[in-house]
Amino acid sequence: KESHDKFRGWVSVSIAGDVDVSFKKVGDGHPLRLWKCSVDVEAPPEVVLERIKDERHVWDEDLLKWHTVERIDNTTDVFQYERNSLPPHPSTHFCVLRGWKTNLAKGSCALVSTSVDHPKAEAHEGIQGVVLVSHFLIEPCGAGKSRIIHMSREDFRGRTADWYKKSYGHILVSKLDRIRESLHQSAAGPESVV
Repeated sequence: KESHDKFRGWVSVSIAGDVDVSFKKVGDGHPLRLWKCSVDVEAPPEVVLERIKDERHVWDEDLLKWHTVERIDNTTDVFQYERNSLPPHPSTHFCVLRGWKTNLAKGSCALVSTSVDHPKAEAHEGIQGVVLVSHFLIEPCGAGKSRIIHMSREDFRGRTADWYKKSYGHILVSKLDRIRESLHQSAAGPESVV
């Protein structure tokens, strides 16, 4: 519902490219904005879900390490990953509880993540980031294509509120661009004659 709402508190942002970007303030006492981005990609929803969930190393150029800490069931796990940061910032690591669905209305898929503490998570040097919200809704939009709607609110720790206001939207646009490009490349290839 929230992913399709364009009015209630959402402020549209103009960032170069064809990724739609908006944000809104959340009244929970945490100063970070909730960001929403959307883009069309050349792959069906289940392929997109797999790329985002299990093939992060293909599209996240800052990914250093990743592994599943615990598989809870067929659609839920605890996942840990570490991302490189621009110097002088140390790397940032995250431990998230992830859940996904592939049987939503009209063939849509979703991936939802939020940070958790887990006794089996590996200790890392650097900064422990916090994923307050990371939601991906992937909807079919005809001809084997999908629309990714990504809602995100992450605390990288050690960054100013001003940095989030000026930079975080650009970071999300870059993230969706890299996911789209990775899917475009995997869909490219010789055409067959039927």
